[in-house]
Amino acid sequence: LGPLAQLLGIPAGGVAINTDQWDGYTADRTELLGHLNDERITNTVFLTGDIHTAWANEVPLSAATYPRTAPVATEFVVPSVTSDNIDDFLNVPPHTVSLAAQGVLALTNRHVRWTDLDSHGYGVLDVRREQTRMDWYALSDRTVRTATSSRVASFATASGSQRLTRV
Repeated sequence: LGPLAQLLGIPAGGVAINTDQWDGYTADRTELLGHLNDERITNTVFLTGDIHTAWANEVPLSAATYPRTAPVATEFVVPSVTSDNIDDFLNVPPHTVSLAAQGVLALTNRHVRWTDLDSHGYGVLDVRREQTRMDWYALSDRTVRTATSSRVASFATASGSQRLTRV
């Protein structure tokens, strides 16, 4: 897609949607992922947050060639417990606009295995020799001190695989 992107004036590293995330560090990301690939480092798991949403991602060297080329890492992103997220910012009912955004993300980013852009909650990370697993939990109501939580998703990556499996 390089020539088309150049014709349209899209920067070589893509369009930065949020410069506080991977989007804002395209050169650094390229160097880091290239190093993981070149050195055949196969047990990299990124644990990230501060974007107030939950994600399970396979991290490709190049999103344009994924899934034909193997991912070089996996990424688990934890949501916010109380900070606003998409539907909160837009002041719309929960799981409305965020569901449409999740659908668009799934269609346009094949390496994104799962997202929850609206639930407030937390993640529990279990790191073992044979696998790393993240369990995501959603709160029943972020404004209530006695809120309950329930597991909404779980993904694991086997040691050395760089692929995610829903568990």
